[in-house]
Amino acid sequence: MQNADTWYAYFHVRGSFAPDDVTRRVGVTPTKTAMEGDAIGTTSKSRPCSLWALHSRLGGSAPLDEHVKDVLDQLDSNKAAFGELSRELGGTMQLVGYFRDVSPGVHFDLEIVRRIAEYGLCIDCDFYNC
Repeated sequence: MQNADTWYAYFHVRGSFAPDDVTRRVGVTPTKTAMEGDAIGTTSKSRPCSLWALHSRLGGSAPLDEHVKDVLDQLDSNKAAFGELSRELGGTMQLVGYFRDVSPGVHFDLEIVRRIAEYGLCIDCDFYNC
């Protein structure tokens, strides 16, 4: 039996910073952090930059636009700080999908587009046909 299509979304910033400083600044616990120079997994490569990420809290079967809304709702908990952070460090709304049944299609209603724009977010899509 083949696995169902799954997807998720998350906000992230990358650059030369201490992830703990970002956490203090926005007052939200991240889903994932990494420090510039840290080893990448078990490889001999090191991270070229720091990472601070906040993932959707929904399961993989929820619609992609709902994942994006959930991430935006989390950013809304400290709108001013996240907006400033995003503009300063190039905030990104990352979309990830693993598609087995259908080719990916993405649709965001006007309200989602406005909310993404409020934070000055870039959108990056990593979609895979499995």
